[in-house]
Amino acid sequence: MSEASVSSPELNSLLAELDSAPLTRLHKRLVLAAGLGVFLDGYDLVIIGVAMIFIRHQWHPSAVQNSMLGSAALAGAFLGAMSAGRIADRFGRKAIYVIDLMTFFAAAVMCSMAWNMTALIVFRLLLGVGVGADYPLSATYLAEFAPKKSRGAAITLMFGLWSIGAITAGFTGLALWDVGPWNWRLMLGLGALPAIFVIWLRRDLPESPRWYLRRGNAEAAAGVIRRLNPTISSAALDQMVAHERDRTTPPAPPWTVLFSPSLIRATLLSCVPWFIMDLVGYYLTIYQPTILGHLGFVGVWQRILGSTILSFSFLIGFVPLALLVDRIGRITPQIIGFCGSGLCLIVIGGIAAAAAANGGKFTPTMVAIAFGSLLFSTACNSFGPGNTTYMIPAEVYPTSVRATGHGFATSVSRFGAVVSTFCLPLLENVISKPLFFGLLGMLTLLAAWITWQFRIDSRRRPLAQNAEDMRN
Repeated sequence: MSEASVSSPELNSLLAELDSAPLTRLHKRLVLAAGLGVFLDGYDLVIIGVAMIFIRHQWHPSAVQNSMLGSAALAGAFLGAMSAGRIADRFGRKAIYVIDLMTFFAAAVMCSMAWNMTALIVFRLLLGVGVGADYPLSATYLAEFAPKKSRGAAITLMFGLWSIGAITAGFTGLALWDVGPWNWRLMLGLGALPAIFVIWLRRDLPESPRWYLRRGNAEAAAGVIRRLNPTISSAALDQMVAHERDRTTPPAPPWTVLFSPSLIRATLLSCVPWFIMDLVGYYLTIYQPTILGHLGFVGVWQRILGSTILSFSFLIGFVPLALLVDRIGRITPQIIGFCGSGLCLIVIGGIAAAAAANGGKFTPTMVAIAFGSLLFSTACNSFGPGNTTYMIPAEVYPTSVRATGHGFATSVSRFGAVVSTFCLPLLENVISKPLFFGLLGMLTLLAAWITWQFRIDSRRRPLAQNAEDMRN
């Protein structure tokens, strides 16, 4: 059975009004409401790396428990993303857009009150479900509202709040590192505060008009389009709605359509580079303080300070990407970012080899080169895959499976993150540091090649409604 019929001229006219809408206060609120959800992920990802320093000293977890704690939220995100995307395509983007943040809020509070490692791991898993659910919802929701000429910049600015969350976590760690044995509880619990504001901000946002149109509810879609594009003629909009009112629309197709001939390229582009990015990137981010200790930084204060500086380097890549992404597209910066980051990791491996040859001691020059390489690697990641891998699935899938596709890609990426945070610390203990960082660098370069092989240019192109539209 055909997944859907090709969009009618009237439907295309309604969608064109969305694509050409001027930026309004509602658009800005949508960016903020989506971005603050991503802010919470950035905060949570970095703060757990800092908190783990003090949790180890207090509870002395085993190596397996330590890996489980680092990967628990990511395992939860795998589950949350997979289920939320499917629910959003069947029942609407708004169906769980507030519930996922309520889940995050409750879990963050419970993490701060955990009584042992088992409880903390379970609460982190629940927190991850909320974060994972928000990823496909925020990306899909914003992409379906944003005008096509500024869609890339809007999603980049939204996802850029991840960096602000990471920086906030770094400063929080610095501020609380010596306040007492309960400092890590405060670090984890503070994530609940911005969640309250995000829940309030999202309380009455409209449903996606593209989803309404996909479900055959042209009147509801028209109401939202009027809010987004006040300049549209009411008579013209009513005429378009009249043509669409009796149009039958099939239900959302099964998730297996992601592997159909019309969508397999989009699925490979969305999933494989993002998997590799998270496989490498989550280890480098969550275990930043530990990695800095391996590269010659001594003392807790030095490692937390170095981690905070590295968080700022996200902005070095993010700002030029936000300015250029709608001109140069998503593929070019993703390839540049992967290549730059991969080469830097290979350099770090070389520095580690030089230190091993020096009896395991890092000279000040070695420390400076290693830290500079890690800084540039982070900036390259932010300019490219750190943002573009999140953006691409929101644009290359049609409305009928956009949230499902993004949710599936998010789940694949989170599987990579789980492997990263659970397995890489164990691998690092059994192979040499030069070989370890060299492998990370080669994987990152492989992701650049895969991006080129399956590239799809989505810049300033209208979002498709159905899979058939993508063949026209």
